[in-house]
Amino acid sequence: MGLLKKLTRPISRVLDKLVPNEIKPALPFLAAAAPFMAPGIMGIGGNTMLSRALVSGGLNLGAQLAQEGSEGEFSPLSVALASGIGALTTPGSPGKAIGVDKPVAGFDSPVYASGTQTPSAAQFLEGKAAGMKPGFIKSGLEGLATGSEKLIGLSEGLATDGILSKAGAKALSIPLTQGTIDLATAETRRLEKEQAREDALAAAEGLADDADRALAIRQFMEAAGYFSEDEIAETISAAGYKDGGIIGLQVEMIEGKKDGGLMDLGGKEMDLRGGGFVPIGKKEKADDVPARLSKNEFVMTADAVRGAGGGNINEGAKRMYETMNRLEARA
Repeated sequence: MGLLKKLTRPISRVLDKLVPNEIKPALPFLAAAAPFMAPGIMGIGGNTMLSRALVSGGLNLGAQLAQEGSEGEFSPLSVALASGIGALTTPGSPGKAIGVDKPVAGFDSPVYASGTQTPSAAQFLEGKAAGMKPGFIKSGLEGLATGSEKLIGLSEGLATDGILSKAGAKALSIPLTQGTIDLATAETRRLEKEQAREDALAAAEGLADDADRALAIRQFMEAAGYFSEDEIAETISAAGYKDGGIIGLQVEMIEGKKDGGLMDLGGKEMDLRGGGFVPIGKKEKADDVPARLSKNEFVMTADAVRGAGGGNINEGAKRMYETMNRLEARA
């Protein structure tokens, strides 16, 4: 979900700021209950199976992204489940049939056959299955139609008898279950990431200098597989290990400013008199970082660092440091 996370992470951060922490735990339950209790919201877009699927799935996604520590991560399975429930709870209503100008073959309802009623999801699926030969697809559509009938019945029972009724309790059992799972998943993910951060910091404490500590934290968090570059950089910075190491996706050994002069780098300054990587700059080979070098010093390019690691920039950094320390000991 790397590319998708680039889109969802900014949304998650906005929701995290806008939604009060006291309300966040309730959002998964409210989103899951919408197909049963919020006909106005679910009617956005025409109250068709497609529009209800999009609305229900969107509410679920928003509820997940708003949770503390989401950072753009969410469960696609939960979104798919919510979308399915939204579609399958589509009620019938007066008007033209969904997306068709003539009755679906095999559907035997006189009302629907006259073209004067929009079929419910159950009726629509039954009509599609009726015109098919026996087989897996036909059985699947019939199964979905049966499930849809039950979901629609629960919605109607809730609307008629209220939340405190037996029908209401049955109807709310589904959103309660889904909301609980979504909330538990979000909390588990948050705790796992916090523990991974603590483990990364603990692993770095025994190392000799800040550059090694920063590199150790980066390697530990990258190995975990669910931290973004910004999260890694923020963890290293918060720990106070700003010198040395690799603190950015776009990294390069100092090549110097080709056109001369100094640049405004937002107050950032590094002391690399002992060697190390440069975390500032726009991208590799941009030559946008001013370099203050001394006589007889030698600078490597980013490609050389990557080559030293067999294509892995982190492994290359580690080997470069080892080479530098080993050669300095022989001087």
